[in-house]
Amino acid sequence: MTKKGQKSHYDIKILRGYGTQITVKNQRLVLKNGIDVFTGEQETEEYVLSGLPYSRIVVIGRNGYITYKAIQLLSDYHINVIFLDLFGNFKACLHEVMSSFVGYKRRMGQYDTFRDRSKVLYMQKQLIISKLESQINFVKDESIRLKLRKFQNLVSHAKNYQEIVGCEAHAGIVYRNYYSSLFDIKYDFTQRKNRGRRSKQRYATNVINALLNYGTSVLYSEIAKHINAQGLDPYYGFYHKNHSSEQALVYDLVEPYRVLVESAVLEFSKTAPIWNRLHKCFRLDERYHFQIILDAVSIKRLLEILSIKFNKKMMFISRFVNRCKWTKKLSTRKSTVM
Repeated sequence: MTKKGQKSHYDIKILRGYGTQITVKNQRLVLKNGIDVFTGEQETEEYVLSGLPYSRIVVIGRNGYITYKAIQLLSDYHINVIFLDLFGNFKACLHEVMSSFVGYKRRMGQYDTFRDRSKVLYMQKQLIISKLESQINFVKDESIRLKLRKFQNLVSHAKNYQEIVGCEAHAGIVYRNYYSSLFDIKYDFTQRKNRGRRSKQRYATNVINALLNYGTSVLYSEIAKHINAQGLDPYYGFYHKNHSSEQALVYDLVEPYRVLVESAVLEFSKTAPIWNRLHKCFRLDERYHFQIILDAVSIKRLLEILSIKFNKKMMFISRFVNRCKWTKKLSTRKSTVM
C-alpha cells in the first residue's frame, strides 16, 4: 500500500472475514482484517486519525465489530464506512451528519418541488439525459452512440413519465448488449439478470454480475453520504418508485454515475492473473440459488480501481470558489462532482 499523495495511492480499505475489527487504542485507529484460515495470522494497521490514508473503509461479511469510539472518530474525520454482505450487496453505511443552517430549507424545497408536476418532469428528463450522456461518452462504437443520441433526443421531448421510461428501457437494451460484448467469452456474461429461480441483480450467479454488485454498492454509499449531508430526504425520489424499504432518491442520483462502476469492472476483467483471480471464486449450492462468492484479492483490486475513478479529475463548472457564483470550468474530482 503506497502512502497518501503518491500517484499509485488507493484511499479505500477492505476488511473481510471472521475477526474483522475497527477499534481505538491510545487515540489511534486500529483496523484488523479477518483471520487467515490457513495461517491464523491477522493483518493489523494502526493510524493517528489525522494521518489515516483512507477516505472509505469497506467491511464485508457479518463476523466482526466496530466500537462506538471508532464510530465517533471516523465521523469526526469524515471517513465513510460501508457495510456489504458476502455477495457485495449494500447493507448500511456510517458517515458524519453535516451541521447546516440551510439543511431544513433544502428538504422543504425538495418536498415543494416534487409537488410540482412540471418540475418533476423536468428533473426526470435531466436525470435520464445525464445517464445517456455518460453512456455515450463511454461507448466507442459510433453506431451505438448515434442510437443513444436518438433516445436522448426523444427523452428531451417526452411529454410524460411513461414516455421517458420507455425511451430509457429501449436505450438500456442497446447499451447492455454493447457492454456485454466487450467481455471475454470465458466470463459467459450476457446480461445483468441472473440465472436460476431468483433472477434479480443482487443474486449474482456470474462473476461479472458479482463484481458489478460490489462496485454499485460502494457507489450507492457515496451518493447516500452526499444526500444526507445536504439535508435531503433519501426516501423521496422523483424517478424511481417510492418504497418504505428503499431510498428512492439514492437510486435516482446513482444513474448518471453507473458507468464509473461498469468501466471499473471492464478494466478489472482485463488485468493480469495475479490480480484477476475470478477463477478462484466459488459457487454456493442450490440453497443459496448458486450465488457467487468472490476471492478477497479480486474484490480489493476492483474497489481500488473504482476508487481511482472516483478521484479522477474532470473539467466542471464550480460555484464554490467564488462566493457561490458560477465560475469558469475547473479541474474537479468526480467524487466532488457527485
